[in-house]
Amino acid sequence: MMRNLISILLSITFFAPTLLFGQEVAVTERGDSVVLYSNGTWDYYENYLTGIDKVEEIRKNPEVFSVPKSSGKKINGLNQAYELWYNDKNWKRIPAGELNPDADIALKYLHGDLYAMIIYEEVEISMENLVDIALDNAIGVAPDIKAVDKEYRKVNDNTVIWMRMDGTTQGMSMSYYSYYYSNEMGTCQFHVFSGRNLIDRYIEDVEDLLNGFQVGD
Repeated sequence: MMRNLISILLSITFFAPTLLFGQEVAVTERGDSVVLYSNGTWDYYENYLTGIDKVEEIRKNPEVFSVPKSSGKKINGLNQAYELWYNDKNWKRIPAGELNPDADIALKYLHGDLYAMIIYEEVEISMENLVDIALDNAIGVAPDIKAVDKEYRKVNDNTVIWMRMDGTTQGMSMSYYSYYYSNEMGTCQFHVFSGRNLIDRYIEDVEDLLNGFQVGD
């Protein structure tokens, strides 16, 4: 299954926040975020967002999530924008490019076909818009993909959006459990994924890994 998942993930570039409906987001020397269109024109990112439908209301989970005690290994993210604590008895690091060329870090589960990656970009994007953009772009690769559930969570003293997406890509039914976070240091998308028939089997380890996500100081 590893080879199939790698080929699928290499084709799924819709998760990268710099790719919005086929457009690219860039930061100018003055610090402005702009959208570059394929016809050579551009516009300010804030104007681009006005063309996106209003996002639906997202419920809040009252539970507080934190790094599990079993997660004793740390990875520092790019630009010190975040860090990830994980249990190295359950996960091992792999070259990020094996899963997605836009990934900053990647891990493989040691006890089954389960994978994880964090995609980081320097551009700050509203989290509410970010999850809608990720889902809309995912439809271009997996037309039947849908958001099964989503909510705000308090994770290590920061508010993130959790979302589960299910869809079929290249004949494989996939599920993604993801955290989305953005601030002035940039945007993070943290995805843990596997076959739809497998991911709930490992749900405790999926949640433990997600909750190892911590925003850098």
